[in-house]
Amino acid sequence: MRALEGITVLDLTRLLPGAFATQWLADFGAEVIKIEQPGTGDYARSAFPPVFEFTNRGKKSVEIDLKDVKNREKMLGLAARADVLIEGFRPGVMDRLGFGYEVLRAVNPRIIYAALTGYGRQGEFSHLAGHDINYLALSGVLDLMGAKNGPPVLAGIQIADLAGGSMQAVIGILLALEARHRTGRGQRVDVSMFDGSAALMAVPVSFWRATGQPPRRGDDPLSGRYACYQIYAAARGSYLTVGALEPKFWSNLCRELGREDFIADQYAGEARQSEMKRALAEKFAAATAEEWFARLGEKDCCVAPVRNLKDAIRHYPASPIPALGETPGRSETRVPALGEHNSIAS
Repeated sequence: MRALEGITVLDLTRLLPGAFATQWLADFGAEVIKIEQPGTGDYARSAFPPVFEFTNRGKKSVEIDLKDVKNREKMLGLAARADVLIEGFRPGVMDRLGFGYEVLRAVNPRIIYAALTGYGRQGEFSHLAGHDINYLALSGVLDLMGAKNGPPVLAGIQIADLAGGSMQAVIGILLALEARHRTGRGQRVDVSMFDGSAALMAVPVSFWRATGQPPRRGDDPLSGRYACYQIYAAARGSYLTVGALEPKFWSNLCRELGREDFIADQYAGEARQSEMKRALAEKFAAATAEEWFARLGEKDCCVAPVRNLKDAIRHYPASPIPALGETPGRSETRVPALGEHNSIAS
């Protein structure tokens, strides 16, 4: 069996964050019913087909126009037998449509209602539209990405959407399901991608609280201050990452490179760091990142080459979901046609 078999999830989200969250639930056996606008469906179907296909495998599709009062009983009927509902509208939209938490709880006290929003349902930003880049910007994450004295840089992936939103939603839903085992009652789960991004700032916030100094791009332990945690240019346009934060890894690296004189100065001041960075850069320029990885990867030095997706994907797991020993998940391959399962709501 799979861990979530017997759990029914109504997915009222569109595009990426909600779909990615419910994909994990589906992979572990939940029946995920995707509620879509008649005729058009989730606009990811047409705007981003590869993303839609990647995040909606194994789900069911039911067309319901939530604005049409004639469909009220259909929606309430589905909610009455669902375990979880997840929606990604702006705060207040579901209430205006007549399907807010209080309404759904009245027909199903056991329902877990997850609201996935950009900035939460309350607070100064709650009414704003936003995307991943905006949540990262306002939470301080983006300010730490980039070189010292340079501009902030884009990550190229959806950090706030996925790590700050989708995964937080999955955690919240699973916690609420466990609580329901104890209380018999459902509850509301509020997930904000802004709040989830702020949660990723654990290390910078801890240093700021300890020192009273806010971290600066390129000048804190995780963004380039030290030679032991750095990206170095290697031969033929390749790049090597060094993540030797712990003294034992730094010592191993220095010995392998014949620079034992650097060991004691791992966290020395800026002048010494600049000297060590230059020396290591000269060393690493002599071979490609892959060659350095072959030489140092097994030596407990915490190094790895920067690979493009074409090279990296060869080492991806067969299924990119958590591996449970007794109740494993399974990635399905087929996405539902729009309205394929309309009979569920009839």
